[in-house]
Amino acid sequence: FVASALADEAVIGRFRAAEPLPPGYGVGLDERVVEFPWLLARSPAGRVLDAGSALNHPHVLDRLLPAIGELTICTLAPEERSYPDRGVSYVYADLRELPFRSGWFDAVASLSTLEHVGMEVERWGADAPVAQDPDSELDRAVAELRRATREGGRLFLTVPYGRRENHGWLRQFDRDDVERLLAGLAPAAFELTVFAYDRGGWRLSSLEDAADARYQAGNRPAADPRTADLAPAARAVACLEATV
Repeated sequence: FVASALADEAVIGRFRAAEPLPPGYGVGLDERVVEFPWLLARSPAGRVLDAGSALNHPHVLDRLLPAIGELTICTLAPEERSYPDRGVSYVYADLRELPFRSGWFDAVASLSTLEHVGMEVERWGADAPVAQDPDSELDRAVAELRRATREGGRLFLTVPYGRRENHGWLRQFDRDDVERLLAGLAPAAFELTVFAYDRGGWRLSSLEDAADARYQAGNRPAADPRTADLAPAARAVACLEATV
Protein backbone atom coordinates (compact mmCIF):
# COMPACT_ATOMS: atom_id res chain seq x y z
CA PHE A 1 0.00 0.00 0.00
CA VAL A 2 2.78 2.44 0.92
CA ALA A 3 4.73 1.69 -2.27
CA SER A 4 1.61 2.35 -4.33
CA ALA A 5 0.86 5.61 -2.50
CA LEU A 6 4.41 6.89 -2.89
CA ALA A 7 4.30 6.18 -6.63
CA ASP A 8 0.92 7.87 -7.12
CA GLU A 9 1.44 11.53 -8.03
CA ALA A 10 -2.24 12.27 -7.42
CA VAL A 11 -1.98 10.99 -3.84
CA ILE A 12 1.28 12.85 -3.21
CA GLY A 13 -0.37 15.96 -4.63
CA ARG A 14 -3.14 15.68 -2.05
CA PHE A 15 -0.57 15.55 0.73
CA ARG A 16 1.34 18.47 -0.77
CA ALA A 17 -1.76 20.66 -1.02
CA ALA A 18 -3.26 19.47 2.29
CA GLU A 19 -6.34 18.23 0.43
CA PRO A 20 -8.68 15.49 1.73
CA LEU A 21 -7.30 11.98 1.34
CA PRO A 22 -9.09 9.41 -0.86
CA PRO A 23 -12.10 7.71 0.79
CA GLY A 24 -11.08 4.62 2.77
CA TYR A 25 -7.40 5.59 2.67
CA GLY A 26 -5.32 3.16 4.75
CA VAL A 27 -8.09 1.31 6.60
CA GLY A 28 -6.43 -1.13 9.03
CA LEU A 29 -2.95 0.27 8.34
CA ASP A 30 -0.68 2.20 10.67
CA GLU A 31 0.50 5.80 10.53
CA ARG A 32 3.30 5.05 8.04
CA VAL A 33 0.67 5.35 5.28
CA VAL A 34 0.44 9.08 6.01
CA GLU A 35 3.93 9.79 7.35
CA PHE A 36 5.85 8.59 4.28
CA PRO A 37 3.71 10.37 1.65
CA TRP A 38 3.64 13.51 3.81
CA LEU A 39 7.45 13.54 3.92
CA LEU A 40 7.84 12.90 0.19
CA ALA A 41 5.34 15.67 -0.54
CA ARG A 42 7.45 18.13 1.47
CA SER A 43 10.38 17.52 -0.94
CA PRO A 44 13.39 17.16 1.36
CA ALA A 45 16.58 17.84 -0.58
CA GLY A 46 20.35 17.98 -0.29
CA ARG A 47 22.16 16.21 2.52
CA VAL A 48 19.46 14.43 4.56
CA LEU A 49 19.56 12.73 7.96
CA ASP A 50 17.04 10.05 8.88
CA ALA A 51 17.14 10.22 12.67
CA GLY A 52 15.62 6.94 13.80
CA SER A 53 15.81 4.79 10.65
CA ALA A 54 12.14 5.00 9.71
CA LEU A 55 13.12 5.31 6.04
CA ASN A 56 15.24 2.15 5.90
CA HIS A 57 12.94 0.22 3.52
CA PRO A 58 13.49 -0.40 -0.21
CA HIS A 59 10.03 0.81 -1.22
CA VAL A 60 10.67 4.12 0.57
CA LEU A 61 14.26 4.52 -0.58
CA ASP A 62 13.21 3.91 -4.18
CA ARG A 63 11.16 7.10 -4.10
CA LEU A 64 13.28 9.25 -1.79
CA LEU A 65 16.86 8.72 -2.97
CA PRO A 66 16.43 10.08 -6.53
CA ALA A 67 15.11 13.36 -5.08
CA ILE A 68 17.90 14.11 -2.58
CA GLY A 69 21.67 14.51 -2.58
CA GLU A 70 22.66 11.91 0.00
CA LEU A 71 21.09 10.06 2.92
CA THR A 72 22.54 9.22 6.32
CA ILE A 73 20.56 6.94 8.62
CA CYS A 74 21.25 7.22 12.34
CA THR A 75 19.84 4.65 14.75
CA LEU A 76 20.84 2.95 18.00
CA ALA A 77 22.06 -0.39 16.65
CA PRO A 78 22.49 -2.20 13.30
CA GLU A 79 19.29 -3.56 11.81
CA GLU A 80 18.78 -6.84 9.98
CA ARG A 81 18.94 -5.12 6.60
CA SER A 82 20.87 -2.13 5.33
CA TYR A 83 21.44 -0.67 1.87
CA PRO A 84 24.95 0.79 1.52
CA ASP A 85 24.88 -0.43 -2.09
CA ARG A 86 22.26 2.28 -2.71
CA GLY A 87 24.63 4.92 -1.34
CA VAL A 88 23.01 5.11 2.10
CA SER A 89 25.38 5.81 5.02
CA TYR A 90 24.70 4.27 8.43
CA VAL A 91 25.73 5.68 11.80
CA TYR A 92 24.88 4.04 15.13
CA ALA A 93 24.38 6.57 17.89
CA ASP A 94 21.92 8.03 20.36
CA LEU A 95 19.88 10.97 19.07
CA ARG A 96 20.73 12.79 22.28
CA GLU A 97 24.44 12.81 21.31
CA LEU A 98 24.68 13.01 17.54
CA PRO A 99 28.21 12.55 16.11
CA PHE A 100 27.80 15.21 13.42
CA ARG A 101 29.13 18.73 13.14
CA SER A 102 26.69 21.57 13.65
CA GLY A 103 24.72 22.55 10.56
CA TRP A 104 25.89 19.50 8.58
CA PHE A 105 22.48 18.53 7.14
CA ASP A 106 20.16 20.40 4.82
CA ALA A 107 17.20 18.41 6.12
CA VAL A 108 16.54 16.14 9.10
CA ALA A 109 13.65 13.67 9.18
CA SER A 110 12.64 11.88 12.37
CA LEU A 111 9.43 9.93 11.83
CA SER A 112 7.75 8.23 14.80
CA THR A 113 11.00 8.22 16.74
CA LEU A 114 10.97 10.99 19.34
CA GLU A 115 8.24 9.19 21.30
CA HIS A 116 10.81 6.48 22.11
CA VAL A 117 13.51 8.79 23.51
CA GLY A 118 14.12 8.01 27.18
CA MET A 119 11.78 5.01 27.07
CA GLU A 120 12.41 1.23 26.95
CA VAL A 121 14.75 0.47 24.02
CA GLU A 122 15.58 -3.24 24.37
CA ARG A 123 13.50 -4.15 21.30
CA TRP A 124 15.92 -2.12 19.16
CA GLY A 125 18.96 -4.03 20.40
CA ALA A 126 20.12 -1.30 22.76
CA ASP A 127 20.90 -1.44 26.47
CA ALA A 128 19.95 1.81 28.17
CA PRO A 129 17.94 2.56 31.29
CA VAL A 130 14.54 4.22 31.16
CA ALA A 131 14.95 7.92 31.87
CA GLN A 132 13.55 9.32 35.09
CA ASP A 133 12.57 12.48 33.19
CA PRO A 134 11.70 11.64 29.55
CA ASP A 135 10.76 15.26 28.88
CA SER A 136 14.32 16.41 29.57
CA GLU A 137 15.73 13.64 27.40
CA LEU A 138 13.36 14.64 24.61
CA ASP A 139 14.59 18.22 24.93
CA ARG A 140 18.16 16.96 24.48
CA ALA A 141 17.27 15.01 21.35
CA VAL A 142 15.36 17.92 19.81
CA ALA A 143 18.27 20.26 20.54
CA GLU A 144 20.66 17.85 18.81
CA LEU A 145 18.45 17.52 15.74
CA ARG A 146 18.24 21.29 15.49
CA ARG A 147 22.00 21.67 15.99
CA ALA A 148 22.73 19.25 13.16
CA THR A 149 20.50 21.20 10.74
CA ARG A 150 22.00 24.12 8.85
CA GLU A 151 20.56 27.61 9.15
CA GLY A 152 17.64 27.77 6.74
CA GLY A 153 17.39 23.98 6.69
CA ARG A 154 14.27 21.99 7.50
CA LEU A 155 13.26 19.41 10.07
CA PHE A 156 10.46 16.91 9.50
CA LEU A 157 9.17 15.42 12.74
CA THR A 158 6.19 13.14 13.37
CA VAL A 159 4.82 11.80 16.64
CA PRO A 160 1.73 9.83 17.70
CA TYR A 161 -0.83 12.35 18.94
CA GLY A 162 -3.91 12.47 21.14
CA ARG A 163 -4.26 11.90 24.86
CA ARG A 164 -0.94 11.79 26.70
CA GLU A 165 -0.19 8.08 27.25
CA ASN A 166 2.80 6.06 28.47
CA HIS A 167 3.15 2.58 26.97
CA GLY A 168 6.62 1.85 28.33
CA TRP A 169 8.38 1.58 24.98
CA LEU A 170 6.72 4.74 23.66
CA ARG A 171 4.64 7.64 24.84
CA GLN A 172 1.89 9.43 23.01
CA PHE A 173 2.11 13.22 22.76
CA ASP A 174 -0.65 15.64 23.62
CA ARG A 175 -0.95 19.29 22.61
CA ASP A 176 1.35 20.48 25.39
CA ASP A 177 4.01 18.02 24.23
CA VAL A 178 3.74 19.23 20.63
CA GLU A 179 4.07 22.82 21.79
CA ARG A 180 7.14 21.81 23.79
CA LEU A 181 8.65 20.41 20.60
CA LEU A 182 8.05 23.71 18.86
CA ALA A 183 9.53 25.69 21.73
CA GLY A 184 12.66 23.54 21.64
CA LEU A 185 13.09 24.05 17.91
CA ALA A 186 12.35 27.79 17.99
CA PRO A 187 11.80 27.68 14.22
CA ALA A 188 11.83 30.64 11.89
CA ALA A 189 8.71 29.14 10.31
CA PHE A 190 6.72 25.96 10.66
CA GLU A 191 3.74 24.06 9.29
CA LEU A 192 1.84 21.52 11.40
CA THR A 193 -0.39 18.88 9.80
CA VAL A 194 -2.48 16.41 11.80
CA PHE A 195 -3.91 13.17 10.44
CA ALA A 196 -6.45 11.08 12.34
CA TYR A 197 -7.71 7.53 11.92
CA ASP A 198 -11.17 5.99 12.28
CA ARG A 199 -13.12 3.13 10.72
CA GLY A 200 -13.19 5.08 7.46
CA GLY A 201 -9.39 5.29 7.27
CA TRP A 202 -6.95 8.18 7.58
CA ARG A 203 -8.05 11.78 7.08
CA LEU A 204 -6.88 15.32 7.65
CA SER A 205 -7.58 16.54 11.17
CA SER A 206 -6.35 19.11 13.70
CA LEU A 207 -4.84 19.29 17.18
CA GLU A 208 -8.28 20.10 18.54
CA ASP A 209 -10.23 17.40 16.75
CA ALA A 210 -7.68 14.64 17.45
CA ALA A 211 -7.04 15.60 21.08
CA ASP A 212 -8.82 12.51 22.48
CA ALA A 213 -7.22 9.93 20.16
CA ARG A 214 -6.04 6.76 21.92
CA TYR A 215 -3.10 4.60 20.91
CA GLN A 216 -3.86 0.98 20.02
CA ALA A 217 -1.13 -0.72 22.07
CA GLY A 218 0.50 -3.92 20.90
CA ASN A 219 0.37 -3.01 17.18
CA ARG A 220 -2.63 -5.32 16.75
CA PRO A 221 -6.11 -4.30 15.61
CA ALA A 222 -8.72 -4.08 18.34
CA ALA A 223 -10.53 -7.35 19.09
CA ASP A 224 -13.76 -7.66 17.10
CA PRO A 225 -13.32 -6.69 13.40
CA ARG A 226 -17.10 -6.32 13.04
CA THR A 227 -17.23 -3.41 15.49
CA ALA A 228 -13.64 -2.24 15.91
CA ASP A 229 -12.03 0.54 13.86
CA LEU A 230 -9.13 -1.83 12.98
CA ALA A 231 -6.49 0.63 14.17
CA PRO A 232 -3.13 -1.20 14.49
CA ALA A 233 -1.22 1.59 16.30
CA ALA A 234 -1.69 5.38 16.47
CA ARG A 235 -5.10 6.89 15.81
CA ALA A 236 -3.61 10.30 15.15
CA VAL A 237 -0.23 11.64 14.17
CA ALA A 238 1.16 15.18 14.27
CA CYS A 239 3.50 16.01 11.39
CA LEU A 240 5.72 19.07 11.80
CA GLU A 241 7.83 20.78 9.15
CA ALA A 242 10.07 23.40 10.74
CA THR A 243 12.51 25.78 9.04
CA VAL A 244 15.34 26.82 11.37
